[in-house]
Amino acid sequence: MKEPFPYRARKYLCQQVTGRRGGSQHRRLDATDWDILLVLDACRADALREVAHWPIETVTSPASCTPEWLGECVSSGVLDAATVVSGNAQYAKVTDELGATVERYWERHWNDELSTVLPEPILDRVTEIADAEAGPAVGHLQQPHWPYVAKLDGSWRLAYDDLGPWADSDGEIDSLQVAMARGHVDVEAASDAYSAAVWSVWDAIAPYLREWLDAGYTTVVTADHGEIFGRARELRLYEHPCGCHVDPLVEVPWVEFRPQTATDAAESVEGRLKALGYAE
Repeated sequence: MKEPFPYRARKYLCQQVTGRRGGSQHRRLDATDWDILLVLDACRADALREVAHWPIETVTSPASCTPEWLGECVSSGVLDAATVVSGNAQYAKVTDELGATVERYWERHWNDELSTVLPEPILDRVTEIADAEAGPAVGHLQQPHWPYVAKLDGSWRLAYDDLGPWADSDGEIDSLQVAMARGHVDVEAASDAYSAAVWSVWDAIAPYLREWLDAGYTTVVTADHGEIFGRARELRLYEHPCGCHVDPLVEVPWVEFRPQTATDAAESVEGRLKALGYAE
């Protein structure tokens, strides 16, 4: 089913005005000597900052949806020579051009009950690749992308359980964006579920980040794009339309975790002694 005309007009205007803004994310990835890259699908920088209790930087993604982001990855070569473990089936469209080895976890680890790929199988495989010294490892997690899943008492559950398809007098709706635009999704409840999904995926990756730091791996956590819920500053748009480069969709998180070297430790001790007033 098509989008309502006023919605489609707003989206078209957004695409014409904001499309192809460029971005700093891929340049920074290219300039960073990382061992592991985690891509959180549809994760806003401000949403992660609210729940992470950790310093979160912001970079600008070159895209507002995954197909667009992957096209930029092909152009920039930022994932060349990496092994990508992905829960996102969009990689099937660019596997031959990407320059990376793609492991199709959307085929091998799909969870029928939750309609997604949970993060732990991907994170476990990323650890195996890093430990085997098989080159850079990328984990493209599905979370916090729709369907919004979150952990409750240690188990993953749907935080918003109406997954459609939806219907009205014009017919069946199988697109989340159209369902939101037509009022078939409780947007405030969905936004709360999204926040729970952001917190849960951060909580899921935290023990892996500690393990990778202990193993001496430099890890970057970022996202391909953000997510929007029809607010005024989001131009009353929903989900993540391609080519709509508004800030909530392209301002994505950037977190680096670097292992401390012996030199770093010595300098840290020296600096702390000086801060306490001890002369050399």
